Amino acid sequence: MRSFSQALTCLLSLSLLAPTAFALSSWYTEPGGTPAGSDDGDKVRGVNLGGWFLLENWMMPSFLETDIVKDTYINDEWSYCLVLGQDECMTRLEAHWDSYISEDDFKRFAYYSLNTVRIPMGYWAWTDVEDYEPYIQGQLPYLERALNWSSWYGLDVMLDLHGLAGGQNGQDNQGYKGPIEFQLNTTNMDRSLEALANMTAFVTQEKWNGVVKAIELTNEPYILEYSSAGMSFDDLADFYVKGYKTVRANENIISGANETMVVIHDAFQPLLNWKYFWSEASLGLNWTNYALDTHIYDVFNGASSKTHQEHLDTICALSSSIAEAQTYFPVIVGEFALGVNTYCVDYQSCWGLTLDEVISNFTSTYEASLFLRQFWEVQSSVYELGAGWIFWSVHHELAGPWSWTQSAAQNWIPQDPTEKIYPFYSGNSSSCLDTANPFNGDNDSPTFPLYANNYTNIDISGVEPKNLNANNNANTSNSTTGSSSTSSSVSTASSTSGALHTTSFSISSSIVSFVFLLSYFTIL
Repeated sequence: MRSFSQALTCLLSLSLLAPTAFALSSWYTEPGGTPAGSDDGDKVRGVNLGGWFLLENWMMPSFLETDIVKDTYINDEWSYCLVLGQDECMTRLEAHWDSYISEDDFKRFAYYSLNTVRIPMGYWAWTDVEDYEPYIQGQLPYLERALNWSSWYGLDVMLDLHGLAGGQNGQDNQGYKGPIEFQLNTTNMDRSLEALANMTAFVTQEKWNGVVKAIELTNEPYILEYSSAGMSFDDLADFYVKGYKTVRANENIISGANETMVVIHDAFQPLLNWKYFWSEASLGLNWTNYALDTHIYDVFNGASSKTHQEHLDTICALSSSIAEAQTYFPVIVGEFALGVNTYCVDYQSCWGLTLDEVISNFTSTYEASLFLRQFWEVQSSVYELGAGWIFWSVHHELAGPWSWTQSAAQNWIPQDPTEKIYPFYSGNSSSCLDTANPFNGDNDSPTFPLYANNYTNIDISGVEPKNLNANNNANTSNSTTGSSSTSSSVSTASSTSGALHTTSFSISSSIVSFVFLLSYFTIL
């Protein structure tokens, strides 16, 4: 089937549009240069598609509230598949991949003027799974839909290798909650780089029209300076350098576009600690088109006891460091939320509750909702002193402040991300958001539903694809690719090879795409 797949890809390329510059591509940085982007229109304004291709139990409690898995505490995707077994895990995860994110979600992103989605994935989606690993594969047909929807609705994509072989932070978001073992042997490094090579080759194929503007090497690595269980900085730097070279060796740069942005996480270190990393002579570095990702949550380590004003001031205090770091390299706040407590973060703690019951804890008073709107304003304003922000995450079944869709439905997040109620003073390390003096006085007071407003009530009927012709191999309904007969595998790639990589598809998937393509050209 490889020759058929290649022929189909070649045919599809006939309908490609010229690449379009969006937010991420506006921050192109030359070797030793400063960030190029500066205008408000260049700001990254996005949402994470967390919990889709890498399970996090706290985001979808009902997913774990059934039969055998209900009787076992499920820490992570590893545990989920280990308890269920491969066949049942595949059945359930395929149903989840097919339904969790839809085209309507992308319409909402466009309606709310977002320009970026960050898609976390584990290494096991991109390289062979070992016999001792319970992970399953098959994510790629669903990723393909997301890439097409992103292109259609004018969004950039940041692909994030969220979990490395062996684990980089010991948390559930690496796929397995347990020891940090990435640095213990070269096998983990090699497998992670192979996954990165395959991911890069796949998502930068010409048929995606350059929609993937950035690749993040990994998520939230722990180093010894942050955790005694972490890896050394030298181990992390070694991976970052090899990861950068792997992306460059395996990317396909389409005509008229820059090379893919390579994003690294700050490892929870001060932003300015990374000032010289990109061109460190001792590491042989001279990076091009790069950015630093930082994650900001004012909820842990006793933060939940703060007053509302103290939460606002905590974010204000970050202004100067973000603004200064931005003069040296693009700073993207790749994760943040409106949550200021861990209510419903333990997935079993809210079993049996309805969304109405949980939302009432956040909307019991007008002031409670108003604070969440203020918390949105101060965060988006401060983070746009850098290159921008990406909300974590798109959905949470119950905890509204951790869900972009529910926060939008409750009007904690406005439809226009540039809409501001309060003056913002970037030079203030405290009280930078003047909540006492809204621009239009009481006339500017927003209204909030005092109940759980279903996000599907947001009227997106007028949202039309911007670039529908860009990729015509997409399936527009969730059911089209949502079967186990549709499979995708990635050929093994050398982490240092620039060779062409191909993707093999099952007959059923190829025929569906081919029929769709013929239908399109018939219409033309």
